[in-house]
Amino acid sequence: MTNTELNNLWKKGDEESFTVLFNELYQPLVAYLLQYTDKPADAEDIAQSTFIKLWEKRSHINLTISIKSYLYTSAYNSYVDNFRKEKKNKSYLEDLKHQALQSLVDEPEEEFQKKIKLIQKTVEGLPDRCKTIFKLHKEKGHSFKEIADKLEISVKTVEAQMSIALKRIRKEFKEETDLLLIICFGRIASKSDKA
Repeated sequence: MTNTELNNLWKKGDEESFTVLFNELYQPLVAYLLQYTDKPADAEDIAQSTFIKLWEKRSHINLTISIKSYLYTSAYNSYVDNFRKEKKNKSYLEDLKHQALQSLVDEPEEEFQKKIKLIQKTVEGLPDRCKTIFKLHKEKGHSFKEIADKLEISVKTVEAQMSIALKRIRKEFKEETDLLLIICFGRIASKSDKA
């Protein structure tokens, strides 16, 4: 389809025309995003959310460029935003791990074991799917993508369930440094089981 034909579909503004537009541009948009990320699920998520935003804001968008260019620019901007957030989160976690390791070196073994048991108890009290996802990630070391593939769910669902699990566990701890136990739970749990 030419840019003029795609723009004409956009101008119609009805659901049927938008569906044709989606069918025409979705796969090329995912392929475009895969130039920036090596994670197909991320590329698909960004492409889908770009189309959703386009549909939701259709009455407020006054195009001065082609609909294709608008979509690609929006998707690229979303990718950049996601990349920055991920980078910021990774940096924060590295700092937190370092601080926590410093404080745990001086912590009595008895206190340490209490915290381990508290985490295990909290994890066992999570809803089944949430618990499964948490254990696959923290105890088995699976990535979010691997868990999504294994359980046949989206990466976003895995992220949401991990967020729920971490919020529940955080409630049990008052000090930030105790979060190292959550971050490194799998390795710690394995060691304490063997002890």
